Amino acid sequence: MTLELPQPVGFVMGGGGAFGAAQVGMLEALAEANVRADLVAGTSIGAINGVVVASDPVGAAHRLSHVWHHLETQTILPGGVPRLVRTLWRTKTHLFDTPAIGELVAGEIPERDISELAIPYLAMAVDADTSAPVELTSGPVLSAILASSALPGVFPAATHEGRDFYDGGLVSNVPVLEALAMGAKSLLVLDCQFPDQPLPRPTTLAEAVMYAITITMRQQVLRDLPVAAQQVPVLYLPGPTPMMISPLDFSKAAPLIDAAYRTARPFLEQVRIDGPGLHRAHVT
Repeated sequence: MTLELPQPVGFVMGGGGAFGAAQVGMLEALAEANVRADLVAGTSIGAINGVVVASDPVGAAHRLSHVWHHLETQTILPGGVPRLVRTLWRTKTHLFDTPAIGELVAGEIPERDISELAIPYLAMAVDADTSAPVELTSGPVLSAILASSALPGVFPAATHEGRDFYDGGLVSNVPVLEALAMGAKSLLVLDCQFPDQPLPRPTTLAEAVMYAITITMRQQVLRDLPVAAQQVPVLYLPGPTPMMISPLDFSKAAPLIDAAYRTARPFLEQVRIDGPGLHRAHVT
């Protein structure tokens, strides 16, 4: 199975915390279709996964699968309730000191600076002082992905090249237009929020909060997809049926990877590209 796409091919990697496991399954399906990235734009967990793609466009799926299948929530976000309370008491602003998954993933690649990556890479972030969106395209890899994933209230602002940043998902959770501006002639969108899949109605307070957050995060990509599709082919990879779990719960990585692969593979097998346009799965 080989899918022919206009080059350069841009991979757009959306944010979504633990739901980023689904991107690994999508990458596995893309690898089987012989589709590799020529440039990457990512936000939050998408920026973290995306830096591996930018480091190794051919072997990224395999490398990320190894990382994600060995993740444990306690390793990524250590500490029980007493520790969280102590951290909040000490900092007044956040529950955890740093997203450990960023450090784990950065340790899997040889490059230490964005300029050394194999293909062009962009991580979305928000300036902590001005609240303006910022495209991080230079400087240390680790601080860039920490800045892009510094979710307010959960993590502190992260410093990158002398400036403090928060999670890019606050302004552009799926940087479709940013990837287009990087020069992509076709786009593969690896989202974690799955707008094409209906959300189950919440039955608990925690689910209600997740329901509201997910709907809010979906709106930006739904707005930007048709704009990009007027200029280039845009393939919005379908995701698995949404799970009403916390984006801080990394215990469901394996089933998310498997479900995303099984959903993306048949989509890639049947899609046909003939000029600009938006290609999405039909969900009934």
